[in-house]
Amino acid sequence: MTQTTKRLGLSLLCVVVLSITAMAQMIETADGVLDRMKANTQAIEDLDAFLTVEAYSDGDVSLTQRIRLSLLQPDRMRQEYLEPDYLAGNLSLIIGDRMWIYIAAIETWYERDLAELSTAEQPWLVFRQFLRGVQNEFADYTFELLSAEGDMDHQDDITHQGDEYHIQGTAETDAAVYGRIELWVDSQTFVPNKRILYDVEGNLLVELRILEVEEVADSTYMARMLQTYDETGELKSTIHYDSITVNSGLDPTLFVRIEEPANE
Repeated sequence: MTQTTKRLGLSLLCVVVLSITAMAQMIETADGVLDRMKANTQAIEDLDAFLTVEAYSDGDVSLTQRIRLSLLQPDRMRQEYLEPDYLAGNLSLIIGDRMWIYIAAIETWYERDLAELSTAEQPWLVFRQFLRGVQNEFADYTFELLSAEGDMDHQDDITHQGDEYHIQGTAETDAAVYGRIELWVDSQTFVPNKRILYDVEGNLLVELRILEVEEVADSTYMARMLQTYDETGELKSTIHYDSITVNSGLDPTLFVRIEEPANE
């Protein structure tokens, strides 16, 4: 056997091995995709991020906000407004399924029904799913895999070229917030590239597009830049994470209401 033949044979063997590996790693069910999405968050014990949110009206920026977003396992979330000045100091605090809003100007807390909020109006709530002690937002839906890596998406006739999974969740309980959820999930990071929410009548509520993703811990990825669009396709907001820090040992008192004793 000549050296050329040996090299050719070795190259073909490598191609076969790589093909077999790719096939073995391919996920064949929607539940498998959801499991990988959940596994992506397991290395995060706490998170502290500063972000800029731009709201749009008729294609122009109508409001710019700077926010600090903090998470602490298993079930605590805090959002504090930093800018503009008239909102600075206002914050939202979520512990488990309870939520409070603090209005700095009058130094008063108000309890809010968390069930009344949705990621359609509050995209930052998406990151609450990093918390292990809260109910999975997909628990009230039955998911199916519409297209896998390299399959043809029959709805928009686009080939995904092996880079994402398209899954769809349909409400199966009365507790479901939406009628239907569609996700296009990156096959490497398992962060959704796109997320579309529909009401119970099938009307599109909001489309969330993730434009940038960052590895924030070992094999743990997070969205860095997001955009939301309304039912007409008009851009409504852009969310950019200016900095993200994970597993820094956040002080638990950050998640205590001001009038509460720190050991509550």
